[in-house]
Amino acid sequence: MHAVFPLNIAILPQESVALHLFEPRYRELFADHRNGKEFVILYTNKGENSNFGTLVTIDKIINEFPDGTVDVIVKGIQAAKIKSFEPFVQNKLYSGVEVEKLNLLHNANEKLTEQFTDYLVSIQKSCNKPSPLSLYYIANRLQLSYEKKNEFLQIDNDEIANNFLRNEIKFIRKIREQEATLKHNFHLN
Repeated sequence: MHAVFPLNIAILPQESVALHLFEPRYRELFADHRNGKEFVILYTNKGENSNFGTLVTIDKIINEFPDGTVDVIVKGIQAAKIKSFEPFVQNKLYSGVEVEKLNLLHNANEKLTEQFTDYLVSIQKSCNKPSPLSLYYIANRLQLSYEKKNEFLQIDNDEIANNFLRNEIKFIRKIREQEATLKHNFHLN
């Protein structure tokens, strides 16, 4: 059984996110997991929990305040499918989940790497990572919406993940093109 922290955000493996823990149940979760023990961040949207989450660890403690609240950085480790949800872990304030760890995705194929590199050039950014590029690295750099991150968490096949990210890059580029056209048209008027 893993402790679970339902949030209205989705975190991907290899992603780091800052959290402010103030509720008693999550302060207790922090106390129980501050030394590297894994717990699950579960995406919840409009009161509905996803069937997928991410195993995370506390990567860094930023601040511990006298009132017991804490600021931490958590790092995503591995995607997981939720097999069961327990509202209360015995003798704890927080909830728990049984999970099935999903296959780790590997590296981007040549087509995705080329498309991603071209995209970065188009937005005047650079890629500081040497090839081969991890699929999670690319997904994190694309700044996907939480809904798209949740979709991506459900993929456990490299080929499908490559196609998913290629489609996301195409979509992002199309939106940027439309924004540029609108900006140009607005400027002309």
